[in-house]
Amino acid sequence: MDTESALGLLPHNAGFRSVFLFHLIGFLLIGFLASATPAFGEEEVVQVVEPFLEIHTGPGMSYPVFYIGEKGEEVLLLKRRTDWYKVRLRNGKEGWVHRLKIDLTLRASGFRKGWAERIYDKYISRRLMMGWGGGTFGGDPILTLRATYSFTEVLALEGGVGLATGDLGGTELYQGGLVFIPWSGPWFSLHGTIGGGRVQASPTPLLIKATSKGFSTAYGGIGFSAPLFRRLFLRGDFRNFSLFVNPKRTREIQEYTLGLSFGF
Repeated sequence: MDTESALGLLPHNAGFRSVFLFHLIGFLLIGFLASATPAFGEEEVVQVVEPFLEIHTGPGMSYPVFYIGEKGEEVLLLKRRTDWYKVRLRNGKEGWVHRLKIDLTLRASGFRKGWAERIYDKYISRRLMMGWGGGTFGGDPILTLRATYSFTEVLALEGGVGLATGDLGGTELYQGGLVFIPWSGPWFSLHGTIGGGRVQASPTPLLIKATSKGFSTAYGGIGFSAPLFRRLFLRGDFRNFSLFVNPKRTREIQEYTLGLSFGF
């Protein structure tokens, strides 16, 4: 059996029922983790320790500064949206401050922010995230699991596994590569991906003289990520895989996925 024949052997009767059940279990698990995680830093009073604190009209550097908090002034933290805090001043004014500026503040008691808040800040900067997705791989249903570790705000390392299913067999994907983020805003961010890995096509045991086939692959893609609730993000990806059938021939397969990511 050649490689292209093996790619067509996708398992029997897994289909979209598995995709639905996988997403249902994932939503319940992630929802429980998100609701059980305390929102560190919310509704906390801090004190400005720098000469001044710039307060913006919205959660982004593109929003103008409308107020300058003075040293010693108290600020109430209301909520967070990605890298931004919504704050309220004693005079009733409300605005937004970047998390790096909040790091320079003090608690009302005079102690700097504790380890719990700094762990939450690590999540906000998206250092470590895990998630899953569902969609199509060459027209067949696929489930994926992934883990991402960010080196900087624009560059991350990512690894993942996937299982595509069909009527006659299944295809397992093992992949790793880089994620780069050229643009990030308060509501969503855009990213690109590039990497490679291994694909294993396995036919169902019902097929006579059918054997598994493995081959190397490289991919490139684009996607988006949007915050939903606390540590929970919605993520969508498109990837184009080049499967190396032999030294002189490749086969292109497109993958579309949509899922959730959870920050640690």
